[in-house]
Amino acid sequence: MSSKIAFATTALLVLACPALARSAAAPQAAAGSRPQPAARSAALDSAPAQPRTNSGERVELPASDDKRAVVASFWAPKQPSGQQAGQTVPGVVLVHQPGGKRDDLVEVANRLHKQGFAVLAIDLRAHGESVGKDKPWEQMNEDERTRTWAFALRDLRGAAAWLGKQTGVHSSNVSLLGDRAGCTLVVRHATRDENVRALVLLDPPREQLGFNLAKDVEVLAGLPTLIAASKDTQGSAQAIADDGAKANDGLKYVEVAVFKGIAPTTPPEFDKSLTAQIAKFLADKALPKKAK
Repeated sequence: MSSKIAFATTALLVLACPALARSAAAPQAAAGSRPQPAARSAALDSAPAQPRTNSGERVELPASDDKRAVVASFWAPKQPSGQQAGQTVPGVVLVHQPGGKRDDLVEVANRLHKQGFAVLAIDLRAHGESVGKDKPWEQMNEDERTRTWAFALRDLRGAAAWLGKQTGVHSSNVSLLGDRAGCTLVVRHATRDENVRALVLLDPPREQLGFNLAKDVEVLAGLPTLIAASKDTQGSAQAIADDGAKANDGLKYVEVAVFKGIAPTTPPEFDKSLTAQIAKFLADKALPKKAK
C-alpha cells in the first residue's frame, strides 16, 4: 500500500446555484441536445434487490438509450428524525475511476446514507459486475477505452434517472460524486441535467479519455462544486476553479479543499476527515434546512 498523501484544509466558498438551462448529450464526448428520459426496462426495474453486507442493496438498472444492465448498490432513503412521513430526501450517485468498481466508494456511501441521503454507487460498463458481454476494461487498448468511457455517460444518465424515480427520493435534488477520471463523466452529465444539485470531485484530471473537464466546469456556471485534491494536484484543482470563475464574470462556485487521506490506490483510501467534509458539503447544499 502506497503511503498516504498529506493534505491541509482550505476555506470553502458557499454560493447558491442559479437556475440553469442545460443541454443534454449524445454518448459522444461532445455536447449535444438534451435527451428525452429513457424508457424504463420492466425486466431490470423488477429485478429483486439482493443484500450486500455494509454495501447497500444490489440492484440492476437500465442504462440510458441502449438499455443495457448497469449493476449498482443502493442505499434506500431512511426517514430522518423530525421529518414528516411522505417527505423526500436528496440522492447522490457515486462514480468510480477507470479500472475501479462501485465498492471502492462504499465508505463514502455509508457516510452519506447516515447523513440522510439516498445513495447509488454504480459499476460502469466494462467494470465490476457491469462487464456483461463487454471486453473488461483492463483488456482494452486506449482507443477502446476512450470509446467505452464516452458511452459510459449513458450508464450515469440511466443511474441518475433511476435514483430520482425511487420512492422517497427527491427527483430534482440529485448530487454527483466522481473519483479521479470518474469526475469527467460527473461534470459532463451535470452540464446537461438541471436536476443536479451539487458536485464532489475527488482529484479530478483537467483532461482525460476524450473529456475536457476544465472546460466543462466552466459551463456549470454556478453549480456548487467541491474539489478534494491531493497536495500534488492542488495547483491543478485551483486552476480549474479559477478558470471557472473567470468564465463566469468572477463568480466563484468551485471550492477547493486539500485533505489528508486520499491515497493514490485502487480502491482509494479515505480518512474520516475527508468523508466528513464531503458529507458536510453535500448536506449544506442539498439537505433541507431544519426550521428554527
